[in-house]
Amino acid sequence: MSYPILYSFKRCPYAIRARMALQLAEIKCEIREIRLSNKPEHMLEVSPKGTVPILILEDKVTVSYTHLRAHETREDRVCRRR
Repeated sequence: MSYPILYSFKRCPYAIRARMALQLAEIKCEIREIRLSNKPEHMLEVSPKGTVPILILEDKVTVSYTHLRAHETREDRVCRRR
């Protein structure tokens, strides 16, 4: 059985949200922590911008940074400015 792959960076707030959501939903996945200075080729193939988080499910990118950014609430944006 193949698990979904989550490319993540430990200090990225969007990647933290993705990991929390997967954990709360009790979804098992392979978490691949990356170093921003050395991004893996496979990750860059599915996300040329090299942003995280990236969730790959059955060879399809299902969640990316831009999707999470689009779902930010107004409160999230206001809190980040403070």
